[in-house]
Amino acid sequence: MASVSTRSTMETPLGSVSISRSASRPTTLRGTRSLLLETARAAHSGFNTPASTSHSLIGALPQILSALPKEWRGTTFKNSALLGRVKFAERLLSLVSEKGEKGEQICTSDLEGLGNAEDYLRVATNISVVLEAALAAKHGLDVSRVFTFASSAMPIVAVVLSLQDHEFDGPVKLYTGIGTEKLAAGVAADLNTLELLGGKVEVHVGSPPARGEDVGIVVALESAVASESWAAVDAVVGSNVLYLTSSAVRAADVHVIRKRMATPMTTPMAEAMLQRLAGVTVTANTELPTDDELRELSAHLQALSGTDVDAGSNPVFFTAGLPTIASLWMSLIADGGADICMASTAYGGSSQLSDVLSSRSSTLRKHTYDIQGNATVSESIARLLGSLAADVDSLMPTTVLFSEVPTNPDMKVPEMAEICRMLREYKELTGRKIVLLVDATFAPSSRVMHKVRELDSDLSVLVFLSLSKSVSRGITTAGALVANHTEHSRALLSAARRMGKILDTNAKPDQMLALCQNHRGVEERGHMAYQVAKGAGDHLRQAVMAARGEDMPLAFVSPANASDGFTTSTFSFNLPAQNDATPEANAALAQKFVDRLTAHAEFKPCVSFGQDNGMVYATVPATSTQGAIKAEDKAKQAVGGVQLVRLSFPPSIDTAHVYTILETEISALYR
Repeated sequence: MASVSTRSTMETPLGSVSISRSASRPTTLRGTRSLLLETARAAHSGFNTPASTSHSLIGALPQILSALPKEWRGTTFKNSALLGRVKFAERLLSLVSEKGEKGEQICTSDLEGLGNAEDYLRVATNISVVLEAALAAKHGLDVSRVFTFASSAMPIVAVVLSLQDHEFDGPVKLYTGIGTEKLAAGVAADLNTLELLGGKVEVHVGSPPARGEDVGIVVALESAVASESWAAVDAVVGSNVLYLTSSAVRAADVHVIRKRMATPMTTPMAEAMLQRLAGVTVTANTELPTDDELRELSAHLQALSGTDVDAGSNPVFFTAGLPTIASLWMSLIADGGADICMASTAYGGSSQLSDVLSSRSSTLRKHTYDIQGNATVSESIARLLGSLAADVDSLMPTTVLFSEVPTNPDMKVPEMAEICRMLREYKELTGRKIVLLVDATFAPSSRVMHKVRELDSDLSVLVFLSLSKSVSRGITTAGALVANHTEHSRALLSAARRMGKILDTNAKPDQMLALCQNHRGVEERGHMAYQVAKGAGDHLRQAVMAARGEDMPLAFVSPANASDGFTTSTFSFNLPAQNDATPEANAALAQKFVDRLTAHAEFKPCVSFGQDNGMVYATVPATSTQGAIKAEDKAKQAVGGVQLVRLSFPPSIDTAHVYTILETEISALYR
């Protein structure tokens, strides 16, 4: 890398990033901690005074904040007729303009009428998009070019990784401002992590030069470049905000990285920032969990997962499930690499994340096994492991068997004795380190690691939990990794914890507070939700028998699985094809049924589950949670041309009424 003037190189176990000093106009940067944890904190100082009313949206923020709908504070939103960030912002701006012209106040019903930007907090929320729209207005940008992050590091990480799909092989030049040597050194040391994925960052102490000859991609901290000079750079990194100021960095690619490796600002973070922009009293994001509450939460997750309660190896928490997996995968890359074995129809986010990282690293390889229909999970895994073992010289140092238990959306529970036996044999044949990574999100209180320990006490096991579901009751997004008693799993947990700190994707205080306040009782809630789902499944099958004369099987845990702790609130099913219907009509049948159900107030068209909000979640996985899965893999789970429907139930609801709705809509569907 070319030096601008004086250069020093920061060495870390993960590589090196060059630091240069460049002379430019003076600036002030108040933060000095590494990895942008204090990056552009000075930007917050501008929010401490009333925001200018020169932009109508910023002027309307006090009204909007006082009228925020309760639904906007959730984690899941209706996925029918989603607007996307741009369309939502356009409708918001139109509302503000219309109300301003009429001299009317914005009320809650006005905001409710706007619709939803996205269906899940990890992608975007209406509140985070309001903030992005306000920041875009403040800086004269289109909202499509502004992204908030719960992480202070991921804005620059997203820029670097988004460029790799477009054959950009030069370093991204990051300017941190005059007099920021300490900050720059820390940033450079931490951003060495990106070399694991082929990314290159050149950190400069100073402000960016005026745009002249082609100097590659230039990024500056917000406090390192004057507002009138933003045109000289390709992106500006503010406090948890990324502004794309040129077309050189593609918004769509940044969006994918944020969706798969990070999250937007959490709702309390975004609301607090909006309050600063609006010049009103900051009341959001001010409460913290106590140390005792945090200890209780960690111990509970270890007990749920079936391992010893040990404060010396506490679970590690992340802003969402996918950042959890991302930190583990990157830790494995840093440890020499890994072969990842996962179901071909595993959660689409996990699948695409693995694709994103494996495409950027030659030492992370994804392999899949099929579990659709009548396929047996253990037999499919055996075939894949046998294939890998046959080419032992090409294997990475670690092999990870990643299995959802129960699987999604098939709700199959693998035979653990068989899994343990196969992994022992594979380890003996290959000499590779083995990790069993269990996604226990659908049955968080299964104590699966205890079951494995009784079968093989030497097997390294990690439990992954998306806490956004049953554990938090749908109050917040979050993810966690829990290690069993083995030295290897604990070492991986520590590595993932360090990676989370580098990427700043560890769970935020507001998320930890929500988890501390809602994790108690998850065992009882899970059992109750299973009972509701079981009753609904019985009534649904009876209704199909009455309407079609067919015994429609459910993809659901067996009574034996449930009694062993694998209680889940969710089941899937393939509706019988309609008589004399065209292939197109049968292909649309699953969504047609979901649409009929979600016309009722008790049903919500959404992709999540585990919420304790009295709603039944209905979706077609092939077009929602499996959006990133290959079409040929999704086709294998269709029966008679009809795709799966997935229903998820809360712990308590008016069961008689819900069961009647199921019966009525089945009857109408086949009338």
